Amino acid sequence: MNIDFIKNILLARKKTVLALVALIALNLLLYFYGTVFQKPHFDTMQRQLDERRRAAAGGVTKDAATVYSEGKKDLETWRNRIAPKKDFARFVGSLFELAAGNSLKVRGVQYQPAPIKGEDLIAFTIHFDVSGKYSGIKSFIADLGRSLDIMHIDNISLSNAKQTEEAISMKVLLTAYFRPEGK
Repeated sequence: MNIDFIKNILLARKKTVLALVALIALNLLLYFYGTVFQKPHFDTMQRQLDERRRAAAGGVTKDAATVYSEGKKDLETWRNRIAPKKDFARFVGSLFELAAGNSLKVRGVQYQPAPIKGEDLIAFTIHFDVSGKYSGIKSFIADLGRSLDIMHIDNISLSNAKQTEEAISMKVLLTAYFRPEGK
C-alpha cells in the first residue's frame, strides 16, 4: 500500500518531482565542479599568495622572541613620542594654528587633565568649538589625523544654523596624552 501511495503522489506532482530532481542534479554538478575544478585552482592561488607574502617579507620567518623584542622596541619608540606635560600649551597652540590655517575660528577651549591608572601618562580631555566653511572643517579634521601628537578624537558634532549658508559649527572632543613632569 505504501508503494501505491508513493506512485500516486509522483503521478499527481510530476512537475514538482521533476523540479526537485533537477535541483538535486544541479546541486551535485556544482559540488563536483567546485571540488574537481575550483578547489585545486584555489589551492594553487593560495600557495602563490603565501609565496608572494613570504617574498615581500624578505623570506625571513621571525621567531616569537624576535617578534617580541621588535614589539617592545616599537612600544618604546611610541612612548618616546609622547610629549611631556609642559608641551600642553604648545599642543593647544598647534590646534589654534591648524584651525587658522584652514580659515576656521576657535571658540572656547576647555580641558580636563586626568592621570591614567597603571600607566605613567596624563590624559587631557579637550573640548572646543570651531566654525567656518565645510571645506575648512573637513581639512581641519584631516590635519588632526596627520598630527604627530598622541591623541584621538572622541566625538565630533556638526551643526549649521542656516541651511542656505556654508558656515558650519563643529564641536570637538578629543583626548591627548602627555608624560608627567620629570618622567
